[in-house]
Amino acid sequence: MIIVRYKRPQKEAREWEHRLLLDTDDIIISDFEFKLEKPFSPFGEPLIYSGYKGMLFDHLDKWYNVLEVRDEKGGFKGYYSDIRTPPVRIENGYEALDLILDVWVYPDGKYVILDQDEFKQNVLPNNLKEAALLTLDKLKNKIVDEGYPPSWVRRIKDEL
Repeated sequence: MIIVRYKRPQKEAREWEHRLLLDTDDIIISDFEFKLEKPFSPFGEPLIYSGYKGMLFDHLDKWYNVLEVRDEKGGFKGYYSDIRTPPVRIENGYEALDLILDVWVYPDGKYVILDQDEFKQNVLPNNLKEAALLTLDKLKNKIVDEGYPPSWVRRIKDEL
């Protein structure tokens, strides 16, 4: 088991316990079960329910992660990516600074950007705001040009 901790500006850090699947010099993969009080519905439509499964791909050199979401029966529901600083190892896991913007990619490749209003209202240093927006642009281009998940995730999934 490992701890995955995401700090958010002006908020308390969130921390989850995951089962470690792979830990290399540059990539950590873990999985977990969502335990939610209510469905995750960032814009009205429920995307994630309690009991769904997640496999988290965290590349230690990237400014985003990739979370594969599946329902209780293993049906693919979509990908969720947090835009965050590259993770730093801590005792029993790793942590990163959540830069607020997130992307949800549906199975058909359509995507939505989440938390844009909160991002605009938050007081992030300019260098982190610029990094978050640059990462968002790169993710949108990857989704449109290459499909999602990114090639580094597809390669690892093939090897697992």
